[in-house]
Amino acid sequence: MDHTVEPQDFQAYVHEARSWETDKIDQLIRSRACAWRIAVVAAATAFAAVTAVALLTPLKRVEPFVIRVDRATGIVDIVSAMKDAPTTYDEAINRYFIQWYVRYREAYSPDLASEYYNNVGILSANAEQQKFQDSFNPKNPLSPLNVYGATARVRVRIKSTSFIQPTIALVRYTKEVERNGEQPLVTHWAATIIFKYSAAPMAEKDRAINPLGFQAIEYRTDPDTPIVETTAHTKATDAPAIVPSVTVFPGQRATTSTTSP
Repeated sequence: MDHTVEPQDFQAYVHEARSWETDKIDQLIRSRACAWRIAVVAAATAFAAVTAVALLTPLKRVEPFVIRVDRATGIVDIVSAMKDAPTTYDEAINRYFIQWYVRYREAYSPDLASEYYNNVGILSANAEQQKFQDSFNPKNPLSPLNVYGATARVRVRIKSTSFIQPTIALVRYTKEVERNGEQPLVTHWAATIIFKYSAAPMAEKDRAINPLGFQAIEYRTDPDTPIVETTAHTKATDAPAIVPSVTVFPGQRATTSTTSP
């Protein structure tokens, strides 16, 4: 049997073999290129995801805070640190004026009665000025001038200040009444204050006390815990009343007399 291969057949075989090898190599190259492209896209996606998570990290963080519980009343107060944000500083300013307003209005000292009286007027709107003026009038039996006279002192200690609404505050405080060296009588109170800021003209000396024009529109205070009734501490004293030096607040007419009876 003749197995002779013709030259043209051998050449065709060699060409076919070479083309097969070439196709395999081309397929391998294309496969590698596709794999590299997929790897680059996956790496870019992973990098973008990691970057996004890193950018979101500051938005989700844990901030420690202290919860303080009043042993006498059970009131919970959160002690927080000051933050560098406009709303936080606005709230701090509101707390400052509100707490001082409560101190001026509820505290009492024979030596500081006139100063506190004037400051309450500067920090109050007209309606609340009139209300406070009537309550402080010596002709009112419940006036601090008659209840505390020249011997007693009332210290106010702020326990907590919270905001029911942006312009409505709730202040919990204690009043310590001291008479002639006796043991102080401590009572607990809660004051609700509606306030605003006014750009109305103000005397320079008043602006030094109230630079931002804080105005208490409405003020109410109620017992926060049961009060111990003691007739010895609530009856009027025989000491002469101390009449404030200023009896008419800015923007009001003189409607009541403040001369001691």
